Amino acid sequence: MRNVFKIKGIKIGTLIMGIFLLIYLPSLLYITFGNTIEKDLLKNGKIEVVQNVDGILIRNEKVIKSPDDGNCVMDAVEGEKVPAFYRIATIVKNVPVSTYEELKKKEMQISSAEKAQKENLGVFSGDIIKLDSEIIEKVKNLGQQSVRGSLVESYDTMSDIDSVVYRKSDIFGDNSKSAQYINKLISEKAEIESRLNNNVKEIKTGTAGLISFAIDGYESLLNPGFIKKATPKDLENITVKNTNRDFNVIDVKKGEPIAKLVRDLNNYMVAVVDQKTGRDLTVDKQVTLRINDIGYSMDAVIDYSSNAIDGKRIISFKYNTGLDETIGMRRINVDVVLSSHSGLKVPRSCLQNINISNQTAKICLLKGNIATYKEVKIVGMNDDAAIIDNPDGESSIALYNTYILNPKNIQEGQIID
Repeated sequence: MRNVFKIKGIKIGTLIMGIFLLIYLPSLLYITFGNTIEKDLLKNGKIEVVQNVDGILIRNEKVIKSPDDGNCVMDAVEGEKVPAFYRIATIVKNVPVSTYEELKKKEMQISSAEKAQKENLGVFSGDIIKLDSEIIEKVKNLGQQSVRGSLVESYDTMSDIDSVVYRKSDIFGDNSKSAQYINKLISEKAEIESRLNNNVKEIKTGTAGLISFAIDGYESLLNPGFIKKATPKDLENITVKNTNRDFNVIDVKKGEPIAKLVRDLNNYMVAVVDQKTGRDLTVDKQVTLRINDIGYSMDAVIDYSSNAIDGKRIISFKYNTGLDETIGMRRINVDVVLSSHSGLKVPRSCLQNINISNQTAKICLLKGNIATYKEVKIVGMNDDAAIIDNPDGESSIALYNTYILNPKNIQEGQIID
């Protein structure tokens, strides 16, 4: 009896399974292969091959130290390009700092007044030329009157000449209002300087360069000569504290670093990468460094790649732009853009028969409602997407062609609803 019930049980289970497949399998097949065929239009786009690294900026920096104790007043601003022997700061002692700031204000007023005076000369240059011509003409008349011996006429002409000269001087000269104002400022400046006397010491640059007040203590170590001597551990151990040097006046001690001057145009970023990543970072490769901390990009070239040390390499990037933007930075996070391509952009997953060595693949297009596979040239590709183009001499694909996003189960010539 047990065997009979077992056989009957099997037959009933099989029957139920058969009914289930008969009812639901067609719907399942339709959902899988019919309704989920995704399509899109060929559109232009851009792809990049990027590696993210943490970098350390290395420059040829000269530290400038304070010549004395006192209040250090900044005369230059962060990132300013300065010539040789330029005053970047002044040490003030034994007198209020406000006295020196008053002197700086007076210097700015004199500079502004002299600039305005020159602009006035340009505005009234036509009047001055006219007055000069008038003086010359009257001098000629004076000469003729002297020959004739007419003292009365000569006296009148000389008075006229004096009047014209005075008018000219009133426009631009020692008697002009602008000149009087400048002389007054110069006199006031001299009085302030007498109060300061020997209580200020100017700090000037020895050479031209870019000035920065962001001192982090690595200026003497992190120079271009350090790059090829460094190990990955040396660079990984570099910690940089946040240096907020946004100030005008600070107290300083003699011999204390107050600024640094970057002297060379060529600067460097070094990064420690694993050996696998380092394979794509080859010497002489042109790249773009996109600094994520400030959203700034600059061109660079890879100028050094170390031997592998414990599975890691040191890669050095040389750049000669962006110094103004990066002067106060040391550790940065960077996207290294190895390549960038623009054109018809598609998901990598839609390509079939990808041939890396020949840089070709196939894409499934819809011509009407019929699926057809076309060979395309791969212009550029990353893990997610590809830029494609027609093979040489062909016109298989074009902007706004319809293509299949998931062509894995699509056959050539298949009708797509």
